[in-house]
Amino acid sequence: MAIEQNIKITSSKIWQVCSHIRGVMPDMQMQQVVIAFTFLRRIDCLIGKYAEKSQEFYQKNYERLSDETLDKKLRDISGGYSFYNYSGYTVSNILLANNSIEVVLNTYLQGFSKNVQEILAGMEFQQNLGILYRQSKYIVELFQLFSEMDLSNATIDNEEFIELVSSVFSLVGGLRISQFYSSLELSNLIGECLFSNNVCSENNNIVSIYDPVCGTGSMLAVAGEKAKTIVTHQDNISLNGQELAVFPCAIAKGLVLLSGNENSQVLYGNTLTDDFFPNSHFQYIVADMPLGQQWRPFKERIENESFDVKGRFHIGLPNVTDSQFLFIEHILSKMDVKGSRAAFITNSFVLWGGNAASGESRIRRWMFENDLVETIIALPSGMLAATNIPVYLWILSNKKNQDQKGRVCLIDLTIQEEKGSRISIGEGFVKTAVSLYKSWSNSPMSKIVNNEQFGFYEVNLLEDGKKKETVTISLDTDINEFVAKERQPYAKGEITVDYSSVEKGFAIQFNEFFQTEEIDIPSLKDASSEMAQMIDAISSMKGIIEESLNLKENYSVPQNWREFPLRAVVEVTWGINRPPVPSDNGSGLPVLSVPYLRNPSNEEQHYSITPQTKCATHQDVLVIVKGANTGEIFKGIEGILPPSLASIRCANEDIVVPQYLYYLLKGYEKALMSQAKGSTIKSLVSKTILDLKCWIPTIDEQLRLVSYLDKVIGKIDNVAEVLGNAGNVFSEYRQTLIENVVHGRALI
Repeated sequence: MAIEQNIKITSSKIWQVCSHIRGVMPDMQMQQVVIAFTFLRRIDCLIGKYAEKSQEFYQKNYERLSDETLDKKLRDISGGYSFYNYSGYTVSNILLANNSIEVVLNTYLQGFSKNVQEILAGMEFQQNLGILYRQSKYIVELFQLFSEMDLSNATIDNEEFIELVSSVFSLVGGLRISQFYSSLELSNLIGECLFSNNVCSENNNIVSIYDPVCGTGSMLAVAGEKAKTIVTHQDNISLNGQELAVFPCAIAKGLVLLSGNENSQVLYGNTLTDDFFPNSHFQYIVADMPLGQQWRPFKERIENESFDVKGRFHIGLPNVTDSQFLFIEHILSKMDVKGSRAAFITNSFVLWGGNAASGESRIRRWMFENDLVETIIALPSGMLAATNIPVYLWILSNKKNQDQKGRVCLIDLTIQEEKGSRISIGEGFVKTAVSLYKSWSNSPMSKIVNNEQFGFYEVNLLEDGKKKETVTISLDTDINEFVAKERQPYAKGEITVDYSSVEKGFAIQFNEFFQTEEIDIPSLKDASSEMAQMIDAISSMKGIIEESLNLKENYSVPQNWREFPLRAVVEVTWGINRPPVPSDNGSGLPVLSVPYLRNPSNEEQHYSITPQTKCATHQDVLVIVKGANTGEIFKGIEGILPPSLASIRCANEDIVVPQYLYYLLKGYEKALMSQAKGSTIKSLVSKTILDLKCWIPTIDEQLRLVSYLDKVIGKIDNVAEVLGNAGNVFSEYRQTLIENVVHGRALI
């Protein structure tokens, strides 16, 4: 709490500074000025007490000593720091000078060591001061306000200063620049996990850390702080980074410089096109990936490098719309073969994007077949300031422990948050995550998975010699057995395999490993306590609820039930993205929007039907295939299908009767929802629906179950309608009851 309080107080003071100069200059320049003054005050608090000695030594020796010797001596005088100022001025005393503020400031800035001058140049400090010189009172106020801030190590240590700079950067700049920094908590989580295992050899005195997309350098600087746990002296830590944007790069240089790591450097440039560490390899690598950033402008240069087997991108090239995989290949090329660990953030597309032959899948395959993936952690949505999409922390290692070899630990730290809210991973969250990571074991929140379980074959199947479909088959499944069991029984012709098309791929369907078979049925007691004021409505359901809560003790699918893929029993019709034409005379049909499905109205606008229009009927079952709640099932209703919906109807009544189809699909609704793909907008494809396997009872049993469910569900729906929002518990019970009946769990 003390740390947070220090940062809040100081941030508040800096925000006060911003209010003084807001309107005097554009926001970007104001941000640069405030960040620069924050660094100057930090430097002042570290070496200000050496100002007079440094000035005296410089004036006596600058003509007789070489630049190199003078630089070394001034560092020694300034407490051993790798920076100094020989002007004699500090943020605290500069206003006491007799000369004009412009002359004094120039002397002050010229007195800094070259590394500090380089940082201030990246922040365009001199140019921005030129704007303020026109109204010198603002410069005076800036020095007065910052001189009152205590940014010494005694008040704010290195990690806190990193967080302070990040908070000021985001506070002044907003979301447009939030892509360039990582929160202290996220950086701490990565650092704690990364340095829990020391890969450095006993003969190597230097710990090398690298960030190829370092932004403002917060993650790199925090990694440097965490590395102190595995070294004997801070000078043994080497921080290395590269950043494309000038201002964030200058901040990163400042943070690395103030961290006190001598053997460190942050370079300005595009990592993908200009690798400024071409022959270097590192023991620890961190990266907060730029998400969804295209690489089309550099396509030719990157493709040329991909042809070189010794180049960074020889494994495969992803789609030009997303550069995440290119950065992963770059990271792989930088791992030290003697021992290296890497931790980086990606979105969900990196887990499963691309087919088996794609560059995306080949890069994943390379990582798994070389046994580099150690852990993948699902973080809550909203973890990054610039986006609300789900993100994942990957941890790679080429020096796994013996019990980790050939296996991966998946950790699910997702948290259910209210729509639109953001999650802040505080100290408690980080401790929980690190504890799960270090345990590296099976638990409700973590699963140990063999590498091969992520692999699959992608195969073209032929029917009577003509291509029928492309299927994916797990690596532990025999292709011929799959065809004989899963495809041939439902085909009219002979199904054969096009072996020339077989492609091996890897993808991570993360949520599948955390699906649970637990049955959660709200009890009558829970419902009664929640809705005591409506006891009459609840009492009317008492008998039927008590009867249907009777579940089989040792559940197994009834012997006479058979498992079928949906493609054997249904047809799917997809809505089209064609704007319907409003009907002038009230004829036609309404568009089946999700709000309309939840609450049909006779007042809904009707639209004309054309030969291209796709429609649903009362006999169909509807499923959301794109957007929020993808996979949710509705009873059929007559109307026009939009692109977000598909209709499903019986195609083989010898296996499923139409009356049972709605209950069948509703019972497998969660399975469909779990198969939805997409990092921002979820969606289902036809193949996913048709490949879903369902246990289906005999026709006679289906009719008996329909009769039972119609009676019970009808009563539940009536009570839920009477109770309105208070009937949610019955809506939950309704869904659970259907699931248990359709899966053969309930005794009826």
